[in-house]
Amino acid sequence: MLNFHLQNYSYILIWIVLKKIVSQSNSIHIVIITILFTILFTAPLNQKTVADDGVFDIPTLFDAATEHFMLGQYSDATILYDRILEISPNHTKTLLMKGVALSNQDQHKNSILTFNKILQNEPENLMALLGVGVGFGNFGEYKQAHKYFLMANEVSPENHIVENYKEFAENVIIKYPYNEVDGPKIFEVEKIQNVPVWVKNNAGWWADDKISDMEFITSLQFLIQNNIINIEHIQKIENNSTALPIWVKNNAGWWATGEITEQDFLSGIYYMIENGIIVIEFSEKKEITKEEQLVLDRNVWEFERYLDKIVTTITNDTRYIEFPNPSGDVIKKFMRDYNRWNFEQQLQIGNSSFPSPNYTEIDNTYFVDYKIYLNAQPSGLPLDHVSTLSNSFAYWESRTLKADNGYDIKIKFTTTKSKAEANLWVTWVVRNLGENILGHANLGKGVVEVALGGYGCDGNFQLYHVDTVEKIMTHELGHGIGLLHSTNKNNIMYPSLQSTQYAYCLLDVNKQFTKEISGIVLKKQS
Repeated sequence: MLNFHLQNYSYILIWIVLKKIVSQSNSIHIVIITILFTILFTAPLNQKTVADDGVFDIPTLFDAATEHFMLGQYSDATILYDRILEISPNHTKTLLMKGVALSNQDQHKNSILTFNKILQNEPENLMALLGVGVGFGNFGEYKQAHKYFLMANEVSPENHIVENYKEFAENVIIKYPYNEVDGPKIFEVEKIQNVPVWVKNNAGWWADDKISDMEFITSLQFLIQNNIINIEHIQKIENNSTALPIWVKNNAGWWATGEITEQDFLSGIYYMIENGIIVIEFSEKKEITKEEQLVLDRNVWEFERYLDKIVTTITNDTRYIEFPNPSGDVIKKFMRDYNRWNFEQQLQIGNSSFPSPNYTEIDNTYFVDYKIYLNAQPSGLPLDHVSTLSNSFAYWESRTLKADNGYDIKIKFTTTKSKAEANLWVTWVVRNLGENILGHANLGKGVVEVALGGYGCDGNFQLYHVDTVEKIMTHELGHGIGLLHSTNKNNIMYPSLQSTQYAYCLLDVNKQFTKEISGIVLKKQS
């Protein structure tokens, strides 16, 4: 702040001096100088310094970008993510967030390219594999999408989000036959099949003590990096000796002069590595050769042209596209027929107009019969929650509750098509119920609302995983039969859900990642 004020005073002094200089000049000169001064003076006011906006502070930029992201302001978030990538082009976390932001803006080509950039360095990055697959699915290239979902499944076979996308692709390939766009041409660096002559020369020089051990080991590193010597499955034996046995040099010399075969020499090297006689160390990241970089760049170019062909094809084609993530379609259909699923007004009125459940008392036990009116699921929902409701009914029917007078209470649920005779109306909603709110219910009788999704994963509406919906349903149904919240974190009636799982949200693939991202907005609001 001090520097800013001094700068302002400097401009004021300049203005005074300039005005004095031109005091004898005509008014045109004064106008010109005034304009110049205005430009100089206002630029610092409208432009933050590097220190002010933290342009080199990646965590600060990332938090600011992700705050926009979680509010659904993806364009603003993308601008800030790009600034981070100017500083650190391969910043994985930023590339992942940018890829999702672009996908949520329907920029599917750029989203795929962003995720694909991650895969160049991290071929098993689960979120990037899914991101590319989702991108191809959004273009209607379901077979290509399925290929990436299968790779993701190999990385994480138990992940429910991966399974949902894989199942989607398998179903839609059968459902919608289409003409697949030919894939890109893949270029590869020509592999070295035999030991180069210079390695053989090095072996002879080493045997004659013309080069050092380290220079000879450099030759071995080359052989290993090019898979001429394969040490992937070697179980190394610890060896405390630092001296190389004389027979090793003898072998090198004999190979150099043609007295033993190349295979005999390589077998000897393999033995030394296996027994810890020679320790071959590599840097964590292998240096890319010029030839490898050229091939990599060409493959990236070919991949981008392939995406261009896809874009052209779907523009000119009558291809029907079913999107891999159905969350957006579900929320649109819900809003088009809002009153059908939304009982918000009735919930606010209260439950006084609802009939109380019937019950009988036998041997100090109340048998309470709740009649349930069950609303239909919103259309387009691929996840069937009939079993969710059945499991929630079974949960409460299997428990014995206690009345104020000490009698036991046993609950029985039966469904009815009549709203008038129902004690509880159960409905599925996808509207925003409020921050961190997953459901609503009247106490004892009335309306039970269960959220099928929320906005807490990536700023867009995302469907919950069936397990999460079941927990919400069981909890809200508990309120419906008259139960209050519990202070026991392990009790289903505890007021907050310990873990919310999403069915299709890419950011939820890694729960810790999701926690860090969503926490940014929560911390800002606290």
